[in-house]
Amino acid sequence: MSVAPLKAADEVIISRCLRLANHGAALASLAYFGLVSSTMQLPNARMPMATLASVITRCVGPTTNAQFADFFSTLVTPAPFVFLIWPTIAALQLITVVVSILRPSLEGPGPNNSLEALNTIARGPSLTQTELASLSLANVAATSWLFVSSSSLPGALPLASFLFLPLVPMFAGYPLRSSTSTTPPLYRPVFQIFSSFTTVASCLAFAVELQYGGRVPFFAGRKELCACVFLSLLGGLISLPKRSLARRAVTSLALSGVVARRFAAGVAAPALMLSPSFLGAVALLAWSLAKLVSTE
Repeated sequence: MSVAPLKAADEVIISRCLRLANHGAALASLAYFGLVSSTMQLPNARMPMATLASVITRCVGPTTNAQFADFFSTLVTPAPFVFLIWPTIAALQLITVVVSILRPSLEGPGPNNSLEALNTIARGPSLTQTELASLSLANVAATSWLFVSSSSLPGALPLASFLFLPLVPMFAGYPLRSSTSTTPPLYRPVFQIFSSFTTVASCLAFAVELQYGGRVPFFAGRKELCACVFLSLLGGLISLPKRSLARRAVTSLALSGVVARRFAAGVAAPALMLSPSFLGAVALLAWSLAKLVSTE
């Protein structure tokens, strides 16, 4: 029996089936996270049938994302449009994982002509197991945070709401921090955007914990002070050297949402000008935009 058909089957079918199996955990965690987050966005969309999806969504508490933001509002809570980045992150993850599954590996002899050279550009390595595990664990941590947030009620902010969220950027950013990182440029944006936005969200969660948690009495109820803590943390992020364009863009988006929400609140201009957190947010936004268009 000729080995040529088997070799062709290995390259076209078997190798992709093995890739799909390797990517299974990342796809499953993404589907799980997407299902829970969509339920918190649209609580009336819970599935009535006795399916695995319905069991998962029934475990989600009664508090939606919008209600959580209202229950624990701060002076630096961004406008709703900023949180549209969540479905963007989910879509980017899905695209990245699918490309990793379907992208032909870079094997065999080099290109002999321009057409082969073009095909070679489309080829490349798949996501490594470390990168896939990082995405999976980040999705699990994000889902855990959603479960905790969905059970939060006014006057009863769980400490886990703050403790779970920082795990997301820690896992999502690991492939970029690792000293042995070889993540190709094609795959870097998903890790950069996911880790950057959840880092900003973790800073906000810390401010919410200080203002509403009651576990540090000095900060409890002091809106301006807690908002300034958040802005100080963001200022530290902005000051970091050699941040990627994606990270700088995410920070600018978050700060623009903070400033936009303060304007939309209808507070008189003189009062805004006397607010340290508002002036700090405007100053940080200007700095962030300057860094965004810089050539660092």
